[in-house]
Amino acid sequence: CKRPRPLVHVVSVAIRSLASGGTDADRTIVPPPPPSQGNGDDKQQQQKQKNHHHQQQQQQQQEQQPLCLGYLAGLQCQSPSGDTPWNTFDEAYDLLRQVDPAVLREFETNARLKDGMEFAYATREVSVIDVDTGIRRVRVGQNSDSRQEEGSSDDGNGGGGGGGGSGAIRSLIFNARPKLIQSSIEIECVGAAGPRVWGAPPPLVGPTATHLGGLALTLPLWLACGGGGGGEKNKRDGRREPSAVVLGAGGCTIPAVLAKAGCHVTAVEPSEDVRHAARHYFGASDGDVELLPGFGEDYLMTRIDNNGNQSADTTCDAAIDILIIDAEDGNSAPPASMKEESFWKDVVVPSLSPNGVVAVNVIADHDERNKFIRMVNEVMESHHIWCCEVPSIAKVSNRHSFMFATPSAAEEGGLDIMTSVKEEMDKFSYVDMKLEWTKELENARMFRFYQSIF
Repeated sequence: CKRPRPLVHVVSVAIRSLASGGTDADRTIVPPPPPSQGNGDDKQQQQKQKNHHHQQQQQQQQEQQPLCLGYLAGLQCQSPSGDTPWNTFDEAYDLLRQVDPAVLREFETNARLKDGMEFAYATREVSVIDVDTGIRRVRVGQNSDSRQEEGSSDDGNGGGGGGGGSGAIRSLIFNARPKLIQSSIEIECVGAAGPRVWGAPPPLVGPTATHLGGLALTLPLWLACGGGGGGEKNKRDGRREPSAVVLGAGGCTIPAVLAKAGCHVTAVEPSEDVRHAARHYFGASDGDVELLPGFGEDYLMTRIDNNGNQSADTTCDAAIDILIIDAEDGNSAPPASMKEESFWKDVVVPSLSPNGVVAVNVIADHDERNKFIRMVNEVMESHHIWCCEVPSIAKVSNRHSFMFATPSAAEEGGLDIMTSVKEEMDKFSYVDMKLEWTKELENARMFRFYQSIF
């Protein structure tokens, strides 16, 4: 019995055929326009027929375009062997649009039947993919009274127990990098309207995991540095409601965790496709998250007046207590504009409250990362800088890490930051597998201590 070829390979063969000229069998065929019934010299009538045919062709392609198109384009331009006739996502996407839609729909059917994988929403830029896990993993969402979320069970590591039954994971993926998951949530079943538990942290391990959940550690760090006193109290534990800003909202999983924990959250996201996915598939509209369009630098600048002070015209009266920068420009994070000293000196520092804490998603090699951290350390003189690695269990490359900046006055006043962080993390589920993250924070603090000596 001859083993059938994987469908991704079938799609690849179809694209290769197109890349080399192809055949009509590989293409979506739209019948040519009928010959002109009028005078053969009537160029205006011929042009009108051509325009009409082009519009029909575009409409037919849109109607027949499978949801997996962008995701497959990303897979096809990232072959591990490098043996591809295309070098860019755009090239692969344009070629895939010419493949018979039946081939692509067969891929979707095969993925659904064999892998429990279904495309819920897709554009050229992003895909929202549901995966039937077969097992419902339940997150712990305890409040300060130690009451668990309905149906949850604690596994001792801030994650879910084996609740039994069926469940699914929904992931947001940028199609140009299909193997890197931007956001993920648990849902009751494939095709569910939104998250099973709103504000639950994303999983750290598994096929649909993301390490970006670690950015939520900013809140326990802020609380550990004495940020919970004074001001308006939140409903969860009676402490001051911190003002949190997330630049690069993605699916709004991190903003949701912060909002559920008692923050007033503003999330800024430039992509309309991503904002649509966040609102309609990740529950961004279900809780207290203000999701705004625009770029992070521009938003922060609106909070700063010409003298570098908090603007009186800002939509948020308070200075920023928690600032999370989760923005990138391809294979590097943060973007080049956010690595400039002027950005940190003239925009970030004036935006923060006295006890403000900053977290940055960093994607860089060792030298690039150290150069960036040294610059931030010089600018933020009143803060300690932590370089936190991602837990090894997440199995991401060593180019990924987080930078945290916490007010130095807290530790100089004799406060034991790590003891306070652990206490805060026992009260609420900020991250999945909290013990793993606690180890990395302790390592980051120890490394910072040795740096201060040498």
